[in-house]
Amino acid sequence: MKTLTTLFALLVSLFTIQALNAHCQVPCGIYGDELKFGELEQHVATIAKASTKIQEIAGMESPSALDQQQIVRWVDNKESHAQRIIDEAANYFLAQRIKPGADHYADKVELLHHIIVYSMKAKQGVDGEAAKILGEKIAAFKEMYLHHHH
Repeated sequence: MKTLTTLFALLVSLFTIQALNAHCQVPCGIYGDELKFGELEQHVATIAKASTKIQEIAGMESPSALDQQQIVRWVDNKESHAQRIIDEAANYFLAQRIKPGADHYADKVELLHHIIVYSMKAKQGVDGEAAKILGEKIAAFKEMYLHHHH
């Protein structure tokens, strides 16, 4: 019985860990808006670098097995960072920080929608244009968010 209880506790904790990715969503009042924007900007830089590296390796005349493996790793990394941006936009900003009725509410929500869409587009391609626009949308959202009450 003790083994069964331990196994159950382990399974519950594994599922709980998965659910606590972005921010805990407990009404703790502890937020790091500046930190979040720094993370978003770093994700965009990583996506842009990954796109460049993928193009660079794919453009080789005869990429080795190691080169091909590096493409896979860069793609995985690019997609992971794009998904993190989507998760932060939804779980941190939309769910917790942007309140209905706040100044420029519709504009903030629209920018967050653009951020999510261009993160998705960054997953789908490697031309770098989506990452460029994504960075611009995040910069516009940061300016609006930090300089207008929410």
